[in-house]
Amino acid sequence: MNEDNTLKMIYTDGAAPNNQAGCKHGGIGVAVYSSNGELIDTFKSRVEPEDGSTTTNVRCEMLALIKGLELSNGCDVIHTDNQMISKGYNEWLDGWKAKGWKNASKKPVANKDLWLLIDDLKQSKPSVIVTWVKGHSGIEGNELADSLASEAAA
Repeated sequence: MNEDNTLKMIYTDGAAPNNQAGCKHGGIGVAVYSSNGELIDTFKSRVEPEDGSTTTNVRCEMLALIKGLELSNGCDVIHTDNQMISKGYNEWLDGWKAKGWKNASKKPVANKDLWLLIDDLKQSKPSVIVTWVKGHSGIEGNELADSLASEAAA
C-alpha cells in the first residue's frame, strides 16, 4: 500500500448475488489508484453474514466503503456507485446522530452497526472525500471494483 500522503483515488463496490431472494454471501472490491491514474492496489473479500442468515447489497457496499476508508489517508477521494451510501456519508450521517440514530421517518437507521463504523472512520479522517460515480458506465476504477466484488461473492 502507498504509505505516503500522495492523493489516491479509491473505488469501492459491493456485490450480493441473488439479493432479492436472500443472499447467503456477498463480496467487496476496492481498487486504489495514484493521482496520475496508476493502479497501485486492489482488495477483495467475501462477505459472510455473522449470524449465518443472509446479507444485502447495501451491507456489502457499506463494507466496501469501510475498507476504502481504512485504506485512505490525507485528502484521498473514495468513489462509490451507490447514491444512498454517498448521501448517507455526506448528507444524512450528522442528522441521524442528532436524532438518536433515527431517519427522517423517525424509524431506526438501517445498518446502524456499519454506519457507526463509517462515522468513526469519518471522524478520524475528516479530509477524505466520498463521492458518487455512475456505475457500469466505463469508469475503469469502478468497473474493476465491481469485478473484484463479484469475484469475491462467487
